[in-house]
Amino acid sequence: MDLSEIFPNQEMKIKRYVLPLYYFLVTILYTIYQIIFFNTILKSSILSKISLWDNFLLQLAIFYPIVLIMTFLDYLLIKFINEITPLHSSLYRHASSLFVSNILLCILLYVIFNFIVTEVMDVGIRQSLSYKTSLILNITANLPILLVIDLLFYFQAERKAIKASEKAKRDMLMYQYNALRAQVNPHFLFNSLNVLSSLIYENQEQANKYTKALSQVYRQVLSVSKKPLNTLQEEMHFFRQYLFLMEIRFENGFTIEIEPIKQWEHRKLVAFSFQLLLENAFKHNISSAANPLLIYISVDENGISFRNRIFLRNDITKGEGIGLSFLTTQYQRYHKKLEIIEEQNDFIVKIPFVE
Repeated sequence: MDLSEIFPNQEMKIKRYVLPLYYFLVTILYTIYQIIFFNTILKSSILSKISLWDNFLLQLAIFYPIVLIMTFLDYLLIKFINEITPLHSSLYRHASSLFVSNILLCILLYVIFNFIVTEVMDVGIRQSLSYKTSLILNITANLPILLVIDLLFYFQAERKAIKASEKAKRDMLMYQYNALRAQVNPHFLFNSLNVLSSLIYENQEQANKYTKALSQVYRQVLSVSKKPLNTLQEEMHFFRQYLFLMEIRFENGFTIEIEPIKQWEHRKLVAFSFQLLLENAFKHNISSAANPLLIYISVDENGISFRNRIFLRNDITKGEGIGLSFLTTQYQRYHKKLEIIEEQNDFIVKIPFVE
């Protein structure tokens, strides 16, 4: 755990040797406190000679490795607990896990310590406290260490969550700008107006539908920052508007098959998921009447599977980051992961439901 991430200092970067030095000083101070606590307050020394200062260095040499081991195990323990039951998910489960784990850890270390100093090392150990009292004191003494480390983990997680949230907001605003720019760039407008111009003379009813679909696309692009998630029903409604534009533009350049979505239409996913996957397929593959692009969309309780046949183009240009990388980032924001599979003839992207 990097403490420089928890307590950032804009004016001075924390050097590598500072953190070990802090750790050394804190553990030394805690060890001295433990020695004084047991010798002066409890009137109990682990050595045969009761005098504190006559045997201080020996007691320090015995206690300090224990404190080092204890704090390191406490760090591993807190890290494990935060992985299985984070504090933000359930305070009761987290606190219970912390309390029970502290007891088990102290019992284990207490047994190991007593075995080593009484059986392995012959240093004149004298246990003046009962087993139960010593164990309770060890559990109580270790609890503050666990709480401090746990708080550090909590502050680090909160800081990372805030940074991720801010980054997601910036990404969404940038995506909105890029998506809008991509839709209104001269090439897109030229193609759209060309298609519309032809339809006006050939099929006015179709031209009217095309104009409405085009306006729907713009409206959705402008509203994406206010509504980053869509239900599957909403996403499919917008996708069909966009698909209509592509069908007019590419004519017989692709075929698409979509499974029924009725059962899962209220589940949610990131807005524009279908559109971005379709754009990605058109961008990388040939789509013509002679070699139509084949696309298949299926759905189950876990999410959507978008499959397209691979027939790569030779004139692929580098994109602007609006595509799979954006979708991956957005789904990570909701702790979900895209599954990308490239088979011999098919490219498959599986997008999970967010809610």
